[in-house]
Amino acid sequence: MSFTISGVDVWQPLESPVAPGAVKGTTTGPLTPAPPLWMCAATVGSVTFAAMTTWFLLLLSQSLLIATGRRAIHRKAGVAGLAVAAIIVVLNPLVTVRSVAHGLADGSPIQLVSLILIADLLLMVVFAVLTGLAIRWRRYPETHSRLLLLASIAVASPALGRLALNTLGTPIPGVLGQIAIALLVVGHDLKMSRRVHPASAWGAGAIIATLLFSIALSNVEAAQSAVRSLAN
Repeated sequence: MSFTISGVDVWQPLESPVAPGAVKGTTTGPLTPAPPLWMCAATVGSVTFAAMTTWFLLLLSQSLLIATGRRAIHRKAGVAGLAVAAIIVVLNPLVTVRSVAHGLADGSPIQLVSLILIADLLLMVVFAVLTGLAIRWRRYPETHSRLLLLASIAVASPALGRLALNTLGTPIPGVLGQIAIALLVVGHDLKMSRRVHPASAWGAGAIIATLLFSIALSNVEAAQSAVRSLAN
């Protein structure tokens, strides 16, 4: 049994081989123990997907709570958001790393596999940093809201990249789309206040710089060799 995320087989569990002539239901050697439930790709993938979905639903609901003046509920829901963010930071990289072997086995170019891995891992760091700073500056609404919005743009990288890959055959349109969305935050500041808020500038800059760096690094032979080693 295999498990896929956006069409990518992220883990193929081991099955015990049956020797020729052996009776079904009997074994000819020691069995390979099944992985614990928490290590199963289906479990990890499902929890990650649920956490990502919950994160964006919380982002929307938190905005609505502020707009309707329900700040007390907003603060309580923020605790749940912190827990969801922690789950994403832990499990998303695990799913990404496990996809390397199957991406290469499917014949995907090493540059593509490297780009997906490097961009997803680095943007997860950006997500964690921006979310942490948003919590640190939660008493400053303009800074807090911008940092959380940009953190959400950063964590959307796997979805945007794989959507573009599955529909257009390349993740580059997804990368460009993510850059454009980050720039929209900057453009909104310019339109509304004729200046760019520091949180918008630093957050959007971090996302764009990370994406460009990931593209460059994915074409470096040493980085590609490191990515190949994860498939062994």
